[in-house]
Parts: sequence; structure tokens; C-alpha cells
Amino acid sequence: MKHALRPVPTLGGALLLLGASVALGPACKGPDSSFQKMYPDLVVAPDTMDFGGVVVPYDQALELQLINAGRAPLTIDAISMAANGGVYTVSPAQLSLAADESAPVLITFDPATYLDYGTDLVIHSDDPDTPELHVPVVAEGIDGPVPEASVDPLSLDFGTLVAGDSAQQLFTITNTGTGPLEVLPDSSLSDSSVFHLLSDPAGRSISAGDSFPVIVEYDPTTGLGDWARYTVSTNDPLQPTTQVLFIGNGGGEYEHPVAVIDGDTTASPLDTVTFDGTGSYDPQGYTPLSYNWTLLSQPSGSSTRLSDTTASAPSMFLDAAGIYNVLLTVDNAIGVSSEAVVHELIAIPSQELYVLLSWNTGNSDLDLHLVRDDPTLFFQTPDDCCYCNPNPHWGGSGSDDDPELALDNRIGYGPENINLQSPEDGTYYVRVQYFQDNSGGPTEATVKVFIAGEEVDSWSKVMTKNQIWDVATISFPDGLVTEESADLTASTLWTCQ
Repeated sequence: MKHALRPVPTLGGALLLLGASVALGPACKGPDSSFQKMYPDLVVAPDTMDFGGVVVPYDQALELQLINAGRAPLTIDAISMAANGGVYTVSPAQLSLAADESAPVLITFDPATYLDYGTDLVIHSDDPDTPELHVPVVAEGIDGPVPEASVDPLSLDFGTLVAGDSAQQLFTITNTGTGPLEVLPDSSLSDSSVFHLLSDPAGRSISAGDSFPVIVEYDPTTGLGDWARYTVSTNDPLQPTTQVLFIGNGGGEYEHPVAVIDGDTTASPLDTVTFDGTGSYDPQGYTPLSYNWTLLSQPSGSSTRLSDTTASAPSMFLDAAGIYNVLLTVDNAIGVSSEAVVHELIAIPSQELYVLLSWNTGNSDLDLHLVRDDPTLFFQTPDDCCYCNPNPHWGGSGSDDDPELALDNRIGYGPENINLQSPEDGTYYVRVQYFQDNSGGPTEATVKVFIAGEEVDSWSKVMTKNQIWDVATISFPDGLVTEESADLTASTLWTCQ
């Protein structure tokens, strides 16, 4: 039977439809109502997180269960620590839970030092009763025995062997910490076909301050090259694994570090150049690299050196014209070396006339002279360019026709060098004086002459103190260089007149 709905007047004139079921919201609940609330309700377990004391530098993780005990979805906007955030990690930091759903949150405590790190875990959600829920956290960093693994070396190179031969090398595991170091059973060798551990560290306990030598044997079956890694797994809290590289017969397909030199291939004498090795790299990623530079060759007469043979980009002063070769190898962080790479640089004089003097004793002082027009003007100002008249005014306007003593070395090997950018027409005389021997005794002097950047001639002669060597004449405009054959003479002058 159908029931008719009829309006019933109520207070204030409102109408109530009788005969219809009416669902009332939470605001209409009375003490005897059977209706349940339709909103989320956040519950946590446990209600306190107690890490206790954790030994520095170990870490410890605890799990907190978040439960939505309500009848509507729960949104958790943020989960964070009220203080000491730097020693805690919370994951996840946000989440959503359906009604009656739960999810774990992992809190990791990693104490930095020996302090009380007690705080609250704060959870922000849309629970209308507890939009900000605080969970007490008890935690302290404490002192205690801690193992520390030190492995040395991190790579072994067995060199070159023929098939059937064998070689042995070792690396050492040292416990530099204060607690027992356990070498775990999962320590492993990536290739045991040609590399063998004659003393296996896996499963051993190493007391504080003690070491264990690991003897490794290489038994190649071909000459093609082999490599493998041994992973040392320990209870070291900061570095639980360390890898040791084994290389035999060049390593085969192992990718070694690569040395790269970037720099000028030509420059001028008296320039300072830079050789840049920062483009070097290690395909295996073992960085940082260390750099090993060598000045492989330099012009005779040059006594220059690299500024720093271990820098990534050393500089070098070019004290003489000629060819310089620098060599670079790089080592990666585990001690594996690259092949050597060589960079050639040619120092080419830009001046029309370039004269270079060097000698072969370390404590003698020889002086270079360039005299214009008349050889009897030796030590005469302004006609002799030398140590006491290093940049005389010789020609017309400007300085291109004025000579310059660009280098003057008073002790040891030289070089000394006189340049003339644009010589006037005429004859120039090259002279060398053995000014002071400082107990060096006889020394062999060498003079080189460059015209328009090209070395045209060189000569050498053994000299003793106070002797003068008439080396050569140079004529311009043709640039003709002629050796003089006169005997050495005794010097009567030692300074400019």
C-alpha cells in the first residue's frame, strides 16, 4: 500500500514531510544516535618513538604506523621533525589514506655527535580533531667502539706475463677504528678465472689496530689482458664496501684514465705559456685525478722548468727559441695510470735578429755582447748592447731598430739573449766575455743566431775567466752570418765606458 505524504505544520511555519526517511548529519546526533561520524580520524602506533642511545656514527631506523580510523579519506600534508632535523630522515613526508587504511613511515636517526636529540615528530593532516599531531621521539648519540676499514692499495697491477706464468701481489685491510672490524661473507671477486685469493679475508674479524694481508695470484691463460674487482664488505658504518682493482697484461678491455693536454703549439721566446691538463678524464669515474708532468725535452741553452709538475695546468717561461716537449700522465683515485701523452711547442722568435748564449757550468757568469759597425767599440756606450747597456738607442725614431738584452743570467748555464726587431743596414758583431768563474773553471759556451725566426748557425767554444770570444758577424739587409776565426783574447774591460 502506498502512503500519501502530507504536510505537517511545525513551529515557525516550517513543513515536515511525514512518511519519509530523513538522514541527519553529525550535527543532529544525540547521545542515543547510532550514526557514525563521516570524517577522517588519524591514529598512530606506537605513541612514542624510542631510539634510545645510538653509537655515533651508526644510524638506526624505526617504523611508525599511521592509521585512518575514520569514515572519510585522510590527507597527510606534512610529516617532519619539530627540531634536530639534520639528524633525522622521514620517508614519506606526505601521504593519503582511505578509510580503515594504514601505511608505515620510516624515521632514521643518524646522530652527528654525542648529544640528546629528543624532539617530536609532527604530523599535519585534515583530521578535524587533531590537525597537528605530535609524537614524542627519544634519541641520543652515544660514544662506543666503531670499526673503520682502510684498504691499501686500491689497485694491483701484475704487469705483463705469458700464459702459464703466475705472479702474486697483496693488498692490506686495516682496522683503524676502535671496535672489531668484520669482513662479511658476501665479500666477492668479480672474475676468479685468472685471479685467485690465496688468503681470503671473508668471514674474518680484525681487531682494532690490526691488519690482514690479502695475497692475490694472477694466472693468465692468454696475453690479451685481464681485469677484475674484489669487493671488501665490512661492518664499517661509514664505508661498508671498498673495491680493489686487479689488472694483468694491460687490463684488456679495462678503460684506463686518459691524459689530455690543451695548449699552444707555437709561441715566442720570453712568453709564459700554460699547459692545461684539466680535460683529462677517467671513464671509470675514479676521481679526482692526480697529474704528473715532465719537461721531456727543451732547446739547448734553455734552463727553464715547469712551474709545478703536479698541477692540473702548470705554466712555463720560454727562455730560449726552439722546441719544447712536455709529457703528461694522470693517475685516478685508486692509483691506475694513463698512457703518456706528449705535447710539442715551438718557440719562434718574432724579431728579425735573435742571438742566444748558453754555457755548461753551473756557477760561472758569461756575458753576451752585440756591437754595431766597429768591433773596437766593445764595451762602448751606446754601441755595445750588453749587461751594462741593455737597451741602447741605435737608430732613427721608434724602438724597432734598438737592440735589447732580454735575458741576463749571472750564474749558471744561461741563457742570455739579445733581440733586434728591425736591424738597420750594416754589420753587427757577436761577442762573448767570460766575466766571472766563481770557481767554475773552463766552460763551454754555445751561441746560436736566428734570422727571421729560423736558426741559421751555432758555434761552441771552451773559455776561461777574462777571455773574449769573437763569435760572428751579421750583415744586413741580406742577413748574412759569418763565423769569425780569431783566437780568444784577454779582456781589458769589464764595464761600459
